[in-house]
Amino acid sequence: MRSAVLIGALLLSTCAAQQAGATRFPELQALVEQRVTQGFSGVVLVARGDDLLLFDGFGELGGHRVARDDAFWIASTGKQFAATAIVLLAQRGRLDLDAPLSTFFPEAPADKAGITVRQLLSHTSGIGQSYVSEEQATREAAVAAMLAEPIEGEPGDRFRYSNSNLQLAAAIVEVVSGVPYAAFARANLFEPAQLTSTGFATPDTRVSPTLTPAPDRLQRAYWGEQGAYSSAADLFHWYRTVTSGALLNANSIATLFRPHAQIGEGIAALGWFIGVSPQGRPVRFTRGNEDFGPNSLIYAYPDSDVVIIVLTHAGDANDDISWSRQVHRDIEAALAL
Repeated sequence: MRSAVLIGALLLSTCAAQQAGATRFPELQALVEQRVTQGFSGVVLVARGDDLLLFDGFGELGGHRVARDDAFWIASTGKQFAATAIVLLAQRGRLDLDAPLSTFFPEAPADKAGITVRQLLSHTSGIGQSYVSEEQATREAAVAAMLAEPIEGEPGDRFRYSNSNLQLAAAIVEVVSGVPYAAFARANLFEPAQLTSTGFATPDTRVSPTLTPAPDRLQRAYWGEQGAYSSAADLFHWYRTVTSGALLNANSIATLFRPHAQIGEGIAALGWFIGVSPQGRPVRFTRGNEDFGPNSLIYAYPDSDVVIIVLTHAGDANDDISWSRQVHRDIEAALAL
């Protein structure tokens, strides 16, 4: 009951902010509109606490004028849903984050049997980047394909980004909970957080148009945690729910954001990354890109209670940076974060 009341209060305060705060910082609006003249389109949400400094749709793509409630493919930004699902199950006493893969998959070969759940979520499993689990019809087929892949390093030695890490995490959610991953996420993550525009690809999924046609794997349902879509408002509600104590307790929140392994721009946590902003502020972030246009990000600055969310299907600003990262950098600099 406490969770429902707290989440409801968050949503009510955010609705008020949407009505009153979206134009409080017109300079941010102008900053993004300048990027629209250079090719950006998408939705940008910037909040300080429950006060929305900016929340709007910008530009158009595929003949569609982007609206702020549009849904977008969020690519690897969706990986943190699987991490939260695992941490939630650990909180409920259903699994141990340091349990080895052999606990859940007795058929795991010797080189992968000892990989822990925590190592999967922090990308320190030693498993290399791979897409063998995608477009598989069943968990059994996907797990078999991933376990058959050669391992690239000693578990725990360093960060190696891999889609298979979070796909195996989704499989563990299914083994422990006894229900499909998408159904578990819907009932235990999305519905408690009152997310209305978030889910996984099905033939009926409707999102904002993409730069080039979406691949077949996003036109139908496949097994796994890939194919996530969401809206900016939902992702804001989600971040506030995850960090408010409404879904995870204080120990679980600390576990989710605890540092594990160095990456190029910070440190890998569990499904999230942490780092330091140009102004020396601590930052939590997650982001994702697809080659047909989608790129998305959530950046949160806990000491100033600022959250920046950028969702776009417009691809890259140039050869060096995606549009979501470019717009994020603009806003981060404007707010001296």
